[in-house]
Amino acid sequence: MVNRVGGLASGMDIDALVAKLMAAEKTPLTKLQQKKQTTEWTRDAYRSVNTKLKTFDTYIADNLLLKGFNTKTATSSNSKYVTATATSSASGNLTIEGVSQLATAAKTVDSKQVNSNGGVATGSTKISDVEGSTFTGTGEYSILLKAIKSDGTLASEATEIKFKATDTIDDVMKKINSSNAGVTAFFENGKLSVAAKNTGALAGNAAEVQLVTEQTKNGVTVDATEGNKLFSLLGVGSSGSNALVEGGSNAIFRVNGIDTERSTNTFSMGGYNITLNETFNSKATIESRIKTLGELLDATNTAIPRLKDEIRDLTPIVDGAKADYDDALTMFNGANTNTALTAAGKKALATMNTAQLTTLENLDLTDNAAIDASDLTDAQKTTLKALKTEEKEALNNFTPAELKDLQKFSAYENLNSTSKNILSKMTATDIQELARITDLTSDTEIDASALTDEQKKALKSLSPEQRTILGNTSDADLTGMSKVINTKNAYDTINTDLTTKIQQLETNENNKIKYEKDLKEAEERLNSTPDFGASVPNVTLTSTTDVDDMMKKINEFVTTYNGLIKDLNDQTKDKKYRDYPPLTDEQRKEMSENEIKLWEEKAKSGLLRSDSILRSGLSDMRGLIYQSNPAVSNPKYNTLFNIGITTSKSYNDGGTLEIDQEKLRKALEDDPDAVTALFTNKGSEKETITVDGVEKTVDTRGFLQKLRGTMDTFSQNIEKKAGRASSADNSYTMGKSLVDMDKRIDTWKDKLEKIEARYWKQFSAMEQAINKANSQAGMFAQSGGQ
Repeated sequence: MVNRVGGLASGMDIDALVAKLMAAEKTPLTKLQQKKQTTEWTRDAYRSVNTKLKTFDTYIADNLLLKGFNTKTATSSNSKYVTATATSSASGNLTIEGVSQLATAAKTVDSKQVNSNGGVATGSTKISDVEGSTFTGTGEYSILLKAIKSDGTLASEATEIKFKATDTIDDVMKKINSSNAGVTAFFENGKLSVAAKNTGALAGNAAEVQLVTEQTKNGVTVDATEGNKLFSLLGVGSSGSNALVEGGSNAIFRVNGIDTERSTNTFSMGGYNITLNETFNSKATIESRIKTLGELLDATNTAIPRLKDEIRDLTPIVDGAKADYDDALTMFNGANTNTALTAAGKKALATMNTAQLTTLENLDLTDNAAIDASDLTDAQKTTLKALKTEEKEALNNFTPAELKDLQKFSAYENLNSTSKNILSKMTATDIQELARITDLTSDTEIDASALTDEQKKALKSLSPEQRTILGNTSDADLTGMSKVINTKNAYDTINTDLTTKIQQLETNENNKIKYEKDLKEAEERLNSTPDFGASVPNVTLTSTTDVDDMMKKINEFVTTYNGLIKDLNDQTKDKKYRDYPPLTDEQRKEMSENEIKLWEEKAKSGLLRSDSILRSGLSDMRGLIYQSNPAVSNPKYNTLFNIGITTSKSYNDGGTLEIDQEKLRKALEDDPDAVTALFTNKGSEKETITVDGVEKTVDTRGFLQKLRGTMDTFSQNIEKKAGRASSADNSYTMGKSLVDMDKRIDTWKDKLEKIEARYWKQFSAMEQAINKANSQAGMFAQSGGQ
C-alpha cells in the first residue's frame, strides 16, 4: 500500500498528473475492451441471423408443409346426403353408392322410476337417500368407466370418478360429464339416461360403455366394486354385470363398389374428409351388404377349420422344439446358475478369462481390500465391490465347478444378437477355429485364422467387450452356446408361426360372430323395412386444386424469402466506419443519449461485411434455385425456372426471386401435383432412382426440404462460431476468444494498478524531498537571521 502524498510541498496537482499518465498507460487496455465489445456485437449479429433463419424455417414448416401446400376443394354431387372437404392428398373421385345406416351412439334409459325416502327421486336427492341405497358415511366411493373412443375402439384404461354418499344425484352427473370417461349421464323425472359420447359399435358385440371392477395404475390399485353399484341403484345396468351401455351402431355404406362401415359419420377416406348426412339407396346397399357378408362368412368358415388343423399339426412340433431347447439349455446350464447375481455382476463374470476366474475362486469377496489387491481389471474390481453382501457371500460359497458354470452362462446371457448370429451360423470346424484364436480383440489374429472372410468381417465388427467374452470361452462352451442359440431360434420361429395362427383363428372366430350377427340384422332389415327412403343417383365426390390459393402461398413465400435474402445481403455490404470504435465509459459520460445512439449505429455498422459464413450460406441457398428434381413425375415442371420462378437479373439484388405470374398459373393449372412435388417432395438427399433407363443416386427432396436442409447447415456453421444464448463461452470459437480477452483484461488491470502505485510512490518521494528541502531552507533562514 503506497501512502499518497498530494502536492502540498511542490504545489503541483499530483492527482491530475497521475491521471494523465495513467490515461496513456490505459490505451492498450482500452483497445482490448473495445475489441471485446466489438466481438460481442459481432456474436450478437450472428445470433440475430440465426434467429431470422429459424423464423423463416418455422414459416415454411407451418404454412407450406404442415398445413398442406396443394390446397384442394371438394365438391359433392348431392350435399344433402354426403358432404366433404378435400385434403392435399385427395386424388380421383369417390362414389358413395348408398348409405343404409348412420352411426349412432349407444345409450340406455332407466326403465324403472327411482324413488327416495320422500317420493320420486330428483337431481337434488342425496345418494344416501335413494331408495335401497347402501352408501353411507362421508368416505369416497370410486366408479371406473371405460367407453368407446372416437376411433371406434374401447379405451385401454378406465376413468376413475369419485363420489360420496352425501353427494346429490346431480353432483354425480356433473362429475361423470366433466370427466374424460367418454360418457354422458342425465337424470330427470326419476330416471337415469347414460350414453356414450362417441358413436359406433365395438367388435364382438361388446358394450360401448363398461364398468371396471379394479384397476392398478402407477402402483395404486382402485377397487370400484361398491362404487359401481350406484348405476344399478339408479336403474341402469344390472348387478354383477360390467356391461353398462350397449347398442351403438356403425355407419354402413358402399363406396366405389366396396361395402364398408365406420364408427362415425365423419371420417377420412381417399384424401377426403367425408360426412354422411342421411341414408339413401338403402335397399340396394343392404342387398349388396348381404352379399358381401355372405362372402366374408364363407371365407371365414373355410379358414377356421383349416387353421384348427394347422394348429393341431404344429403344436407337437413346437413342443418338440421347446424340449430340444430346454435340453440344450439344461446341458449347458451346468451346476448352478440360479444365483441372485445382478446383471452387472454377471457381465463382470462374462468378461473373465481362466486366470481371472481362478483369482476369483481364491478371493474373499466380502473383503474390498483383497479385491483391490487382486490382478482383476479395474472394471471387474469396481463391479465386484458394488455387489450386495448376499451376492458376495453366494459367490464365496460356490465351488470352482459351480463358479465356472455360472461364468459360462453369464457369458451366454451377455452375448448380443450379432454375436449370437455369428455363432449360430458356424459349423463345428468353424467353432474350433474360433477357439484357436489367442486374442480375439486383435484384428491381425482374426485375419490370420482359417475362418471365412465373411466371418472375419463379422467378428471384427463386434465391440471389444463382445470379442473378450467370445475369446474367453472354450471350444466346448462355444459349441454348447451354439446349440442353445440354434435350438432357441428354431423354437422361436416355429412358436411364432403357431402364435400367429392362434391369433388368426381367434380373429376369424370373432369375425364369424360379427358377420353372422350383421348378416342376420341386414336380412331382418331388408325383410321388415316397409320404406327404404330415398333412391337417388350415386353421390360423387370430386376434388380440384385451388390454384388461386396456391398462387397466394407461392407469392407469399417468395416475398418472405426475398426479405430474408435482402436482409442478409445488406449485412454483408454494410459500410464499416473504422473511426467509430466502441465508446469508453469516460466518453459516454461526456455525451448525450442521442449522441451515444448515433455513435453506436456507426460503430455497429459493417460487423458482418463480406463475412465468409454469410456469403457461403447465401450462395448455397441461391444454388438450389436452378436444381432440377428428377423425382417429379412431369419433367416439364421439375425446376423452379420451368414454373416461372427465377433469380433477379440484377446482380446487386443478391439472388432474390422473381415470378412470371402467367407461367406459374399455367403450371399449376396444368399439373398441380408436379408443382407440389417440386416444392414439398419428402424424398432423401441420396436416393437411387431410374432416370432415362439408368440408375442414378440423386437428391429427390423438394425445393423447400432442400432449402431447410441448407439453412440448417448455414445455422450450424454460425453456431460453431457464435454459439447460442444458452451456450457456454468455451463451446464456440468467439466465446473462447472472449474468455481469452477477459483473462488479458484482468492481467492489464493488475498491471495498471502496479504502474499507478509506482507513479504515486515516485511523486510521494518527490514531495517528501521537497518538503525536507523546504524545512532545511527554513532552518538556514532562521539561523542566518540571528
